[in-house]
Parts: sequence; C-alpha cells; structure tokens
Amino acid sequence: MVVGLLATLGILGVIALLVMAFVQRGRETLDFSLRGLLRVYLYLASLVGIVVFTLGIAGIAAFLLAAIFGRDVIYGGPPPQPVPAIAPACPPNTTCPPFVTFAPRPPVIPDERERRQQEDLVRGVTQLVFGGMFWGAHWAARKGIVGGDERASGLYRAYLILGTAVFGIATIVLLPTGIYQALSQVLITAQPGTFRQGAGESLSGGIATLPIWLLYLWLVQRALRTPAATTAVA
Repeated sequence: MVVGLLATLGILGVIALLVMAFVQRGRETLDFSLRGLLRVYLYLASLVGIVVFTLGIAGIAAFLLAAIFGRDVIYGGPPPQPVPAIAPACPPNTTCPPFVTFAPRPPVIPDERERRQQEDLVRGVTQLVFGGMFWGAHWAARKGIVGGDERASGLYRAYLILGTAVFGIATIVLLPTGIYQALSQVLITAQPGTFRQGAGESLSGGIATLPIWLLYLWLVQRALRTPAATTAVA
C-alpha cells in the first residue's frame, strides 16, 4: 500500500509538473540543453531517493511497533486454524456408534507474522541505507551543478512543491487509516475464527511520511521568504 501510493502520487506529480512547464513555456524559457536536462534528472532522482529512504523508515517503524505493541496490532491476529471433524452428539441414554471418518487431518496454517517482522527490519535497513546514499549522491551533484542560486530557481521550487504534495497526501491517507486500524485491533473484539488486517503498513507508512512532509513544507516556506529577504538586503 505504501509503495503503490507513493509511486502513484510521484508519477502524477511529475506529469502535472511537465504539463505546467509546457503550458507556461511562453512566460519562461525552457532549458533543453544537456545541463538543463541534467538538472531535471537530478531533482527527480533526489525525490526518488527520498521516497526509498521513507520506505526504509516505514519498514523499521513497523518492526519497532510490533516489538512494542505486539504483532496482533501491527500484523493482525494469528491466522484461523481449520477445525478437525467432530463426532455428532448422541441422544441421552443411548450408546453412541463409533464415529469413523476418512477425511484427512486438516493442515495447520503457519503463523508467518514473526517472519514478516524480521523481513520488515531487513527491508527497512536496506532501503534506508541505499535511499540515503542515492539521495546524497544526487544532492552533491546538484550542488556542484546548480551552485548557490539553487533556491531562486523555478525548478527547485517545483521540486519542493512536488515533494510537499506527494508526502502530504500520503500522510493524510496513511496515518488516519493506520490509527483507525490500530484502535480497532485494541478496542474492538474480533469474532472467533476471523482474521483482521493489521495496522502495520498504514501506520508505519504514515509515521514515516509525516516528518518528511513537514520538512518539505518548511523548505517551501523558507523558499517563499527568500525573495523578500534578498530584496530587503538589496
């Protein structure tokens, strides 16, 4: 759910930015040189690195939440096991005939929640490390190409708006859903033999996207204050 949501929002955001760029190309000149295209790639790759980094945070958060609150809340209850055949009840004061059945013993469904928890930890650490390295490499390359006037460029502001929109929408979708699922696991008693979806994916995803969204929102506000500060100094 987290991967699909972030990927969908990212693709839609990139398409929207490209449409806006071509619609407004009469106002500003689009830079189709190698340097300009490289700058576009670096910004998009930086956003991809942040997305992978966030997925790593979500995996680690799911592992920690399961360790703190239990696997039932994060990964749902244990899978319902099949009930073996039981001999029918006999009327009172009668001798019950032997109950013979040729049905095989139903197999036991394994509980894979511990394996899922360990996989979330391994996946989270891997994505956290590689996402951070990927973003760091492209951030360094972006600084070397763009220089000190990065905050004044329209491409940088579009990158901030895209990141704010992607992680903001992901937060408002994932976090309330995860909190609702966690509260329903704790407060509502499930019927015997039923399985309820855990809150791990939504809750951990919302916890991971929330600080990234707040960071992008702060960067947008700082970028909006930059022209005013420059004018005041000048």
